[in-house]
Amino acid sequence: MELVFKALADPTRLRILRYLTDEPLTPAELARRLRLRAPTVIHHLDALRLARLVIVALDTEGKRYAVRPDALATVFELLTTFVAGGEE
Repeated sequence: MELVFKALADPTRLRILRYLTDEPLTPAELARRLRLRAPTVIHHLDALRLARLVIVALDTEGKRYAVRPDALATVFELLTTFVAGGEE
């Protein structure tokens, strides 16, 4: 749970998630939209991947990232349980 909340604590990662909910994108496409260098975007994508919030697929253009369909619902459920005192 800590990895998830740490990943979500960064505003750039939240922006990446917003873009990825619309469509799967490559790091280069995200870098253009975010006006960041590709290595910076890849760093953020790695954090989101380790938190299991995004998935990676290979296509003709390289790696394409997308939001895991169930990830955000799981995060909401974990947060609700935690706030209600169900886990520490």
